[in-house]
Amino acid sequence: MSGLTKKQRRMNRKHVLIALKEETGSLGGTAATKHVDDYCADPDRANTKTFAYVGGLTLDKFYIDPAKPNASERRSLWMNVVGKMGKTGTIDPGNWDGSADVKKLQAILEGAK
Repeated sequence: MSGLTKKQRRMNRKHVLIALKEETGSLGGTAATKHVDDYCADPDRANTKTFAYVGGLTLDKFYIDPAKPNASERRSLWMNVVGKMGKTGTIDPGNWDGSADVKKLQAILEGAK
């Protein structure tokens, strides 16, 4: 894996979730809202069930249109999360779309150069 601490991985997951909210105005749908809110309020203390739940949310749950995110929206989301994670200049490998989940996007970003 990437050598990140548990605290860093949890904060990175929060960065992805916050970027998704900023980009879409959504917290992943009605069922997910409380989980995402609770997790983002205190990622360090969130239990492993909540960590896994929010990580398993697919990106298309945050976008109203099932055909989204389109290429422009993916680029915007990528840049938003890259900025939050302090990885400016990181190249998007492009191997993700709306069917990817939060943990996959997080892993791609954590491993990106």
